[in-house]
Amino acid sequence: MKIQVNKHQLERVVIKWLNKHFGDLTPKKDKNDPNSVFYVNSNDKVMMEYDKISESVYIHYNNIWSKIESMFNIKYDDVISIMKVWLRDTYNLEGVTPIDG
Repeated sequence: MKIQVNKHQLERVVIKWLNKHFGDLTPKKDKNDPNSVFYVNSNDKVMMEYDKISESVYIHYNNIWSKIESMFNIKYDDVISIMKVWLRDTYNLEGVTPIDG
């Protein structure tokens, strides 16, 4: 049996999952790379990198991006759309471009 959900419902489910697993990343700066902010988990592993110059956020592919695509059966462009909302609402990163990295 397949469950059908509309785009808004799917977005809410994915964002809830993202917040549960990656909603508490800590922003860290590196003095050797002043144009980037690294978002790390509790093990100090980089999950995202915000590039201030290009206004891009590189999302860790294996730990975040590919899981969203496979778990929720979402296409690349839809992941981008959802990630924009999540990054804005959770990390106050308005107008950034998410990139699988």
